[in-house]
This record gives sequence, structure tokens and C-alpha cells, in this order.
Amino acid sequence: MESGLTFQGVNRTSTSVNTSVHRTTSMQHTERIKDTITTGNATSTKFSSKGPSKRSLKSQLAQPPYHIFNDDKLSSLSEKTFQEGIKNVAHLLHKRKKIIVLCGAGISVSCGIPDFRSKGGIYDMIDTNDLGLSTPEEIFHFEVFQDDPRPFYKFAGKMLYPNRPHEPSPSHKFLALLEEKKMLLRVYTQNIDGLEEKAGISPKKIVYAHGSLHVSTCLKCGTKVDTEELRDEVLKGNVPYCKKVVGKRRRRGEKTKRTIEIDGNVQVNGNENVEYEPVLCEGVMKPNITFFGEALVDRVRRCLEADQAKADAVIVIGTSLSVAPISKVIKYLRPSIPRILINRAVVIPKHTSGEDEDNDDEDGIDHRDGYLFDAILLGFCDEVTKAVAYVMENNDEGGRKKQKIEASKEKQEPSKNKRRKKIAQASETEKKPFPFQSDDCKALCNDAKTLEAIGPSKNCLLNHPIDRILLFPGAKLEAQKDDDDDVTVYHEVVHCDECHDVIKDIIMKCLNCFDFDLCKKCHKKTASKHFEGKHKFISEK
Repeated sequence: MESGLTFQGVNRTSTSVNTSVHRTTSMQHTERIKDTITTGNATSTKFSSKGPSKRSLKSQLAQPPYHIFNDDKLSSLSEKTFQEGIKNVAHLLHKRKKIIVLCGAGISVSCGIPDFRSKGGIYDMIDTNDLGLSTPEEIFHFEVFQDDPRPFYKFAGKMLYPNRPHEPSPSHKFLALLEEKKMLLRVYTQNIDGLEEKAGISPKKIVYAHGSLHVSTCLKCGTKVDTEELRDEVLKGNVPYCKKVVGKRRRRGEKTKRTIEIDGNVQVNGNENVEYEPVLCEGVMKPNITFFGEALVDRVRRCLEADQAKADAVIVIGTSLSVAPISKVIKYLRPSIPRILINRAVVIPKHTSGEDEDNDDEDGIDHRDGYLFDAILLGFCDEVTKAVAYVMENNDEGGRKKQKIEASKEKQEPSKNKRRKKIAQASETEKKPFPFQSDDCKALCNDAKTLEAIGPSKNCLLNHPIDRILLFPGAKLEAQKDDDDDVTVYHEVVHCDECHDVIKDIIMKCLNCFDFDLCKKCHKKTASKHFEGKHKFISEK
């Protein structure tokens, strides 16, 4: 909708339809577009003040299909360079103001926090025999915790209370940079360490999809406490219990009760000394992290449904997207926005229900031909984010304005000061090398040796074109394992959003909402009332 005033007058000399557009520029460099529409004997004129319209802003953004090399013909890809690719990745994010970030354990590994599935990770550290578990994953399964919380607390001491507090990584700081540049819409983190907020990201911009370790809740009465209050018990390997006072009971003091008999009736002497002791809840305290088998907090769904139409790019960083329902977010967002993966290996979410839904809207058309991400940056997350941040800082408009200001100041400085400043800058440049000057930084399409090593099948790339992949230190290109006999797979546990029971047979999924599911019984009662029956449901087993 255009803003401005509308003036109407009478034109008695014209009886035809005539449309003209006049452009005028004032001394204040304010452009007004005058649309004069004359119909019959009336003239309507509309003025709008200067300002970028949604259409003009959209024209400044990279449009689908997205490429990280200008020429996507494979015959010329051998000439493409890593530097060109990383600059074009930054260009994909240029002018974006509503970026959604999905992050996982990979951004916290360099902080000293192990991930779950890697060698030396949390699952590798769990001694199942000592804890009486059949698989390492059981330690985070809600039913197992309800039956016996002792294995979790026997292992969790070091995880809950590290010897030294962890500090944010360069990847966390990259996310804070996005907010600083007013490019960040929301961070959906699967991590429970709280380092996103410690890096300086506003709490309102963060959604903890799997909860946080900093607060614990009583499973019996719902009392919440700071997890720090449970330190002593947990470090001893004990299960912490709720200490909330829920009542009192009478206990006798040093004096005993005296009774007297009046007319055959026994009565208590009113002068007796009676004391009361508090009655504690003594329910099991559980950290506010989402275990396998628990439903996500409502804020995840509310924020995603609010952000779906706003998001103009999505970055997946440090996660395999193997756990539902976060694994469904990529397909829930509009396919017309750029998708960037920053991870050690290529990933494909396993859960993509509703992805084949027909959508005639322009924003609902997926221009990708069998692949998921427009840019794949493989390597240690910190190495990748430092490179992207470097390019963004040195190529955005703010950086150019800053350079112009510094250049104007240099003209006013004496020549001696200029020489000293150039010498200082030269020495500083030597100390601070270009962040991706490394033999491990390559454009995969220009790396014949690596392509030969991974073979013609390229199973490890999961059908992603090689002209979309940049390699950094730490990149994993080995083929995916086919033998999963030693891996325990937990099927998605789905709760009905109406009766909150676990759905054990047919699941009725809403295609319009994020992660809204009903059991068959509740679907018959609720579907017609859910958004006045306008939303479409599909059935899944």
C-alpha cells in the first residue's frame, strides 16, 4: 500500500480515459510519483513520498534459482575460485533482513562441549554397562528417566556443571553479527548450553527448541528452580528431589500430651507443647531439556508459524537435522528463499512430511532440481563463519562508508601521519592474514584430486551439485555408512495437540501449521474448528 494524500477535483473537458505518470524532484531530493487517472469527468491524483517499495527492495536481492558461481555450466567450473564462491555466498545474504538460523551442537564443539554422535562425543562417552542401559541414547529418553532417573544423574554431573564456564565460539559471534547488522529474524537452536545468549543475541531472538540446562522442573508439582541449586546433590551422583513445602504435619515436642477425664470423656490439656514440621514435595527434579518422547514447547510452533512468511533466507549450521520436528523446518519455510548449509558433512533431513503439497503461489515454487541447499560450506563451523563474516564486513555498504570516511580524514592529515598510519596498517595486515588462505579451502568443482578421491558415485554429496560446494578445514567427504545395525533408531513420538496423549496409530497432520498433529478421535471433533476448517490434514502411520 502506498502512503500519501489523495486529492480529487473535477475535469469537465475530458470524457475519455487517460492515464499518465509524471515524475518531479524537489530540492530535498524527494521523489514523488504522481499518478493521474481521469475517468469521465473526475480526476484522481495520488502522491507517494520517496522510499523503497517492496518491489524495489525485492529487486535488490538475489533471485532464485540461486548460484554461488555466476556461470553454472560444468564445462567452465574448473576455472572457478574459492574466493569467488565465498563472495557470492555473502551476496546471497546481502540485503536480507529476516534470516532464520537453525543451529546444533556443531557450533559449540570448539567451546569444549562435545556433540552427540561424533567419535568422542556424548554417546561415545556413555558406559552403558555401568549405567545399566541397552543403548547410549536411552539416557535421554523420557520413559527411561521416569522409570529410573539415576543413570542420567550419574552421568550428567560434568555436563550440567563443567569445571570452567564455557565461552561462545566464533560461530556464536557470527550469529550475533547478523543481529548487529539487523539481518537476523530468529535463531532456533537445538543446543541446551545457552551460549547464543551469552554471545550477545537478544533473548527474544532465540528459541530453545530442546530447552535449556539452566532451569530444572519438578515432575510432581511443577516447581522451577535454578539448576545451580542442585549442584551439590548432582555432583555426588544423587538424584535431586523437590524441596518445596507443600504442607505441614504435627510432631510432639519434649513435653508429652496430658489428658484429663471430665464426666467420663477424655480431653487434651490445652497447655501441651505441640510443634509442626514441613512436608516436602520430594518429586524428581528434571532439567528443562526436551528428552526423546517429549513434545516440544509451544513457543517453537508459535514462532515458526509467525516467522514462515517473514523469513527471507535460512542458514543451517552445525546440525545433522536428524531429530524431528526441527528436521521439518526447512521444508516448512518458503522454498523461494536461499538455503545455506554450514556443516562438516552434507545432510538431508529425514522428516519432510508435507513437502509435496501443491502451491500455486510464486513463493511456493521450488526452483531446485533434486537438491536441497543452494550453498554448501563444508568444514569446521568456526572456520566457515569467520570467512563469511570477513567477506560481509569488507563488502557491505557500512564497510564502504567507513572506508570513505577514513579516506576523507586522511586527506586532512599531515603527510608524516599518513606515512606512519600506512606503516601501522601494513604491519597489522601481516599479523592478520586473509582468513581463508589455506590449502584446505577449495571450490569442489575446481578440485580434481578430491573429486577423484570420492569417486564417480559421490554418495557422500547426497545428489547436491558440485558447483554448490565449498570446502574448508575439517570437511568430511567420506561416503555415508550403509550398515546401521549398531545404531538405535528412535521413531518420532507424536503427541496429540488436543488430548496430549501419545498417538499410537494414525496421525492426522495439519499441512498449514508447523507440527500440529491430532489423533483420529480428536480429528473428528476438532478439524472443523481448527482455523474454521480451512486447514488441510493428511493421515500418516
